[in-house]
Amino acid sequence: MLENAVVYDIETFPNVFTLEAQSLNRDDCFVWEISDRRNDIKNLLEWFNMLHQNQTPMIGYNNLGFDYPVIHMIFMNPGDVTFQTIYQKAMSIINGNKNQRFGDIIWQSDRFAPQIDLYKIHHFDNRAKTQSLKGLEFNMRSETVIDMPVEIGTDLTSEQIDNYLIPYGHHDVSETKKFAQITLPNINFRTKLTSQLSGDVLNFNDTKIGKQLLQQRLGDELCFTREGRQKLPRQTIRHSISLPSVIFPYIKFEHPEFQRVLNWLNKQTLTAGEIDTLANPNAKIQTKGVFTDLKANVGGIEFGFGTGGIHGSVNNMKFEASGDMVIVDADVTSLYPSIAIVNNLSPEHLGDPFVKEYAKLKAERLSHEKGTPENASLKLALNGAYGDSNNIYSFLYDPKFTMAITINGQLLLCMLAEWLLDIPEIELIQINTDGLTVRMDKKHRPQYDAICQRWEKFTLLDLEFANYSNMWVRDVNNYIAQSIGGKIKLKGAYWHPSITNYEHDISNAGPSAWHKNLSAMVTQRAAVAAMVHNVPPEQFLTIHRDPFDYMLRYKCPRGSSLFIGDRKVQNMTRYYIAENGSPMKKISPSLGPVGEFKRNRTCTQAEWDARPVNGQHDERIHTKNKSKYVERVLGINIGYNVAECNVAGDFDFSNINREWYLAEIQKLIIT
Repeated sequence: MLENAVVYDIETFPNVFTLEAQSLNRDDCFVWEISDRRNDIKNLLEWFNMLHQNQTPMIGYNNLGFDYPVIHMIFMNPGDVTFQTIYQKAMSIINGNKNQRFGDIIWQSDRFAPQIDLYKIHHFDNRAKTQSLKGLEFNMRSETVIDMPVEIGTDLTSEQIDNYLIPYGHHDVSETKKFAQITLPNINFRTKLTSQLSGDVLNFNDTKIGKQLLQQRLGDELCFTREGRQKLPRQTIRHSISLPSVIFPYIKFEHPEFQRVLNWLNKQTLTAGEIDTLANPNAKIQTKGVFTDLKANVGGIEFGFGTGGIHGSVNNMKFEASGDMVIVDADVTSLYPSIAIVNNLSPEHLGDPFVKEYAKLKAERLSHEKGTPENASLKLALNGAYGDSNNIYSFLYDPKFTMAITINGQLLLCMLAEWLLDIPEIELIQINTDGLTVRMDKKHRPQYDAICQRWEKFTLLDLEFANYSNMWVRDVNNYIAQSIGGKIKLKGAYWHPSITNYEHDISNAGPSAWHKNLSAMVTQRAAVAAMVHNVPPEQFLTIHRDPFDYMLRYKCPRGSSLFIGDRKVQNMTRYYIAENGSPMKKISPSLGPVGEFKRNRTCTQAEWDARPVNGQHDERIHTKNKSKYVERVLGINIGYNVAECNVAGDFDFSNINREWYLAEIQKLIIT
């Protein structure tokens, strides 16, 4: 299917439209232009028709949200196409509100050629994971990171088209092609699934694949209902949840702190708060952040309970498995799905069929090797069901199911911790959502194993174990663990991709790390080298010669401007901390008329609109401190100079400010 696939991108300005395409698997490229100097519409339409006839996949970046609706309009209205109508269409998408933009999405069945959107596949349309193509260029360590060199909405001269627009478009397509090739395993996986799943599978993110798989196995009749032509998800809407009704009766504690927590939970009822559920029967019960102050001090650490899971850890400590001491980590296998399966839990409206199918999914997943697409999709189906049980738009929605899993999961882990604390002189290092880590004398390992086996038999859950030689723990979310065999596990602030398999490590770092800001990776590398291999940071900086590891990025939003010294630079700029350079700052527009006194909080809009503009201060309208509106200036890496390196060749090792990098490294080192 992908043999003849093309990668494409469009550029739209008031007086020019360009489309560049490159073959995914060959070194060729084609550019079409529709402008006030040239009109390639005939050749462009011939190419569109060729793609249509052969159903050639077209790969882009956010192409479903922007590029494809524009070219679909061209394809459907060949006789009415001008650069003006194309620009109007583009602006209607860019400036439209959310509902209008949804109307610009062209459904899969209506597209003249298959569309593959890398932005969708990697779930960058999730606000928590959004990533721009420029951000990807930084993370992919591209030789150049180029922003549009001319202002959007400008009428371009012929020289600007030739010297700026077309080279910029070529660069964007080349970078999109690079990311498409990195994404090929994900695309091939989706291609295989097109015969198994319905819908726009080529553009499903990983989580959606899992949920779709479960939905199809349960069947539409169970998952949905119809009101006229409208297909609606079946759901269990609740106005309250009594926690005693979800806590398993077999959960018991002897430790007074755990008893206190259990007693408190058994007195709680979750409601929709101040929302009037009679007026709004779909009012969502608050299930996030409701236990933020629920804590217990046990075994030398503070257990923090929450609806997302339990967390507790020592802070800023190093542990060694030296002499007779061992460090053992125990994780529950597929904790949340397993709790549901062994306790016959389900969203109430799905009942026994869900329980049976959910159990089949887990058994089927275990039959496939880790790392295979089959194992990955079934894992997503299992975990996605739990997550979507708290999604008001999902057919899985039943917040009681959510709470039953997450609350009992925490309490069951507390039971394991309480039992293990009977072992003489055992040290509890950390407990997290699905496991805990301890250090103890190896002579007590048989007792540890016996307790874990008893807990497994009691709960019907399975534990997986890892033996560590060393741990450096900043907190529960940020630590380094070195296995007996020497393998290094990095979490949070210490995670970085390997030098030898950079792209693979980013793609496989749990949820894909491509959305992260991978600035100054040298600090993580040096800190880990110092702790694990005893390499002094000063020495590491001397011998480590990968320039990209020293580079940082900063992105400021449209409407703001980025400066290095007095020179305006790209809004997404790559740079490094330099001895010889200039300060970096972001300048954002004033929140009011520059030079005027600021409006006070009690001033109404009508009073503000009627204010006399005479330069006089009026306490009825203005703030008492007589502050005035000014441009907002934000210093970046304050106290240090920076040097731009949007062109990687501009990086200069002799110019790096070692003091800054060493200070950042020291912040991470635990001794």
